[in-house]
Amino acid sequence: MEMKPFDLNAEFLGVSLFPAIWSFRSFVKDNMLKTLEEEGILEPDVDTWYDIKMILNFYKNIVKNYGPHTTFQLGKSIPGNAVFPPNMDTIQKGFELINVGYHMNHRNGYVGFYKLVSHDMEKKEIVMQCYNPYPCDFDRGLFTAMARKFQSGIRVVVDETKPTKKKGGNESWYIISYR
Repeated sequence: MEMKPFDLNAEFLGVSLFPAIWSFRSFVKDNMLKTLEEEGILEPDVDTWYDIKMILNFYKNIVKNYGPHTTFQLGKSIPGNAVFPPNMDTIQKGFELINVGYHMNHRNGYVGFYKLVSHDMEKKEIVMQCYNPYPCDFDRGLFTAMARKFQSGIRVVVDETKPTKKKGGNESWYIISYR
């Protein structure tokens, strides 16, 4: 995946990533902070807005140097750190509000979206569409953590019958199952 911004004017809010980096063990954290420095972020600040190209280059390096597991772990940390709207008291609301939270942590340009396509409460299955420049494993981690806020027995898989970012597309679809 190339991870190019949809809009070169877009920015992300530091709180949406930096606390996740600070939570890693020192070796990984130090290397991630070095990667941020290479992108011009010398003193990461949670209240500062940064050029989206910087964060996408950061993720590109994380995917390349640390692989899908670390990228997944970064995604899992987002619901605990990023700005989200209040009233997330059910799994349905949690997944509906991911897009709202995503846009609260990005500004000044088109960054894509997260869309709850369907929620079959009887089958306990949610389908999400992600049209954004972030890595697939990041989104999978985000969905895993969001679902765990409300349910157990979580399983998040990419819907291989749809376009995927791992195969060069701009979107991926996910099936989230829970007990």
